[in-house]
Amino acid sequence: MLDLIRSHWLVPLIQTRGRPSIVEIVRNVSLRKPLPPPPAATRLLGVVSWVLPLGLAAIAFYFEWSEHFVERDEAVTPGFIGEIALFGVAGPVAVALTLHWVTRLVAAYQATSAALEATNRGLEASVAERTSHLRAATDQLAAANDELARANAMLRQLDRLKSEFVSLVSHQLRAPLTNINGALEIVAQDASLLPPASQRTLQILAIEGQRLSRLIQTILDVSRLEAGRLTMRLGPVAIEPLLARTCASTLEVEPGQPLTLSVPPALPPAWADEMLLEEVVRNLLENAIHYSPPGTPIRVSARARDGMIAIEVLDHGPGVPPEEQDKIFHSFHRVGDDETTVKGYGLGLYFADKLVRAQLGTILVQSPVWDDGSAPGARFVFTLPIAGDEPDDANEADPIERDPGERAPGELEPGVD
Repeated sequence: MLDLIRSHWLVPLIQTRGRPSIVEIVRNVSLRKPLPPPPAATRLLGVVSWVLPLGLAAIAFYFEWSEHFVERDEAVTPGFIGEIALFGVAGPVAVALTLHWVTRLVAAYQATSAALEATNRGLEASVAERTSHLRAATDQLAAANDELARANAMLRQLDRLKSEFVSLVSHQLRAPLTNINGALEIVAQDASLLPPASQRTLQILAIEGQRLSRLIQTILDVSRLEAGRLTMRLGPVAIEPLLARTCASTLEVEPGQPLTLSVPPALPPAWADEMLLEEVVRNLLENAIHYSPPGTPIRVSARARDGMIAIEVLDHGPGVPPEEQDKIFHSFHRVGDDETTVKGYGLGLYFADKLVRAQLGTILVQSPVWDDGSAPGARFVFTLPIAGDEPDDANEADPIERDPGERAPGELEPGVD
């Protein structure tokens, strides 16, 4: 009987088609004050379900007995038996079954209300626990963000101090170095009066002084570029004269290395900063010369490609391993160990990469180039916009911030093939 009640009454009551079910209501509404019938009502219904049918049966017997035997003085007839069966038996039994059904229904309702209340308490406890954990996690995240902000501010301060220190030291070094180079130039005017050994020593001192001057200038430029104070004056730059001038000045410092230059006659100008572009080319050339065996050729070329000017420097050196090709443009990174690597500071390619990207270009390395296992070579290629295709805001660049007395690009006559 209980299963029948649950399947035909309780389930439709809990889950009604087309309307929100009680389960759905419980999910959305917190039942903080459930109102189930009190347990006394259930006990009262149990008592009534027995007493009321018996009372009805007794009343039916009394009235039927009085009517047929006392008032009419009749014998037992089929009518008497039928009325007794209908009003004294069938009616009370129907009432008893109905009351028992209602009692079971009320008990099921109370059980469901108790289960819902327990579930609601469990959900409230779970929500409170999760809220507490979320609040703790939020506090931890806020503390971590504060710590990260403090660390970031400290790093910015250290970076600023580092840039200021590098700039100060470079300026302090450049002043005496300028005096030394000036004295060497004065002595070089009478170099013919010196013995051959002294002339060679004087030449080495002059070359090393120039190299040290370029290193100090590179460190200054890197410091300014990282600090955002190295701005550019962009404009049309003729590629062939710039490459010829840079190659000639580089070979003057690094003689004895065959170098070829290939530039198409109708190559359009690039949109770049001429002084910084020359610095990029010089860094790539010096890198190729340092890593190439003596006597091996170095090729410099330029061409227009996909709306850009592509300039490449090709050598016959040891090449760049694949695992190093993404690292060589990092500051102070050197390929190889300290015992086998060539002289240098790991700043040339880093500075070249920064300058090219600042001029809206890209730079990459390709290696190996040749099938020679001992000298696979490397090809450095960087691109710059063509002068007619520069961005709209390119003309708004500020002039380069330079101190009085800083170097300007060399004006040597082209002397390369």
